[in-house]
Amino acid sequence: MKRWHVYILIGLVFGVLDWFYLDWLSRGLGPNLGENPFLVIPIMIALNYGIWVVPIIPVVIYEARRAEHIKSVMLAGILTWCCALFGYYTYYASLLSFGKLPHLAHLNLFGGRYAGFWRDYWAMFKRVILFQFLEWIPIAVIGGGVMAALAWWLLRKHLTQSGDSQPVVR
Repeated sequence: MKRWHVYILIGLVFGVLDWFYLDWLSRGLGPNLGENPFLVIPIMIALNYGIWVVPIIPVVIYEARRAEHIKSVMLAGILTWCCALFGYYTYYASLLSFGKLPHLAHLNLFGGRYAGFWRDYWAMFKRVILFQFLEWIPIAVIGGGVMAALAWWLLRKHLTQSGDSQPVVR
């Protein structure tokens, strides 16, 4: 399997797993942190967004050891994050379509249909899936590229300092 396919797979799997992680964060960990908003809010924000470095670090490490230029490392980071978003919102869309979202069970594609079903379904799909996906894609492109470049720079700096500089393999 080519490494770019692996990056796509890592992103897609992470996107779906992130759905469950966020559910655990809001229902499991969040209520157990206490009620001090000056403690809870920063922890929740850090855990919510910090998790996104998880899929990009192994991709960048692997790609940085093989890449001659930072451009391919950045593209790998962008691809991974975009695929993660795609995986997340595809799972979100399946929950909507199967009527598994709270208060939206009436939009189950396999349930009873009423007059205006498709209008309501499409309106909700656009609002909670399509528009949010389109809102986050630029962040994935910019953030994935920046995070990959930063990780690549730190890895190269570490390899140079440790004397473990490896030849580039294509």
